[in-house]
Amino acid sequence: MSASDLPDELWARVLELGAASSMLGFRDLCCLAIASRRLGRLSLHPALWSALLSRDFPSQSQPSSSSSTSQQQLHPKSLYKTKFERHKARMAEARRRAVFEAEARVLASRRRLAELEESIRIEGERMKTAAQELDNLERVRPVC
Repeated sequence: MSASDLPDELWARVLELGAASSMLGFRDLCCLAIASRRLGRLSLHPALWSALLSRDFPSQSQPSSSSSTSQQQLHPKSLYKTKFERHKARMAEARRRAVFEAEARVLASRRRLAELEESIRIEGERMKTAAQELDNLERVRPVC
């Protein structure tokens, strides 16, 4: 008996178990969908995408009352794609914000370093002036 001899119900159950157990992710399901027409058809089953939705977006799986009718009309795969794209955009924005904050800290550190270097330069000049004054005082001081 080959894999192609298995009935659709068994394949569907295998896919459902994979999705429910986190062994099958959305990328895996998409790859399976292009492997064959049969798997493509089976991978569109709403239960699979609903399981992935509740697993990958647990806090967002309960739609609000205002958007529940529009979300219930969407196929779970379309809803997953929408939520995934939003999540991806939020993550990209968080990375951009983190980079911006790091760049701001670097800029502030550079400013502070420039201030410290200027302060060191001024103190060096004061030390030279003080050393010259001390040298002048030693020259004019009478030797006893």
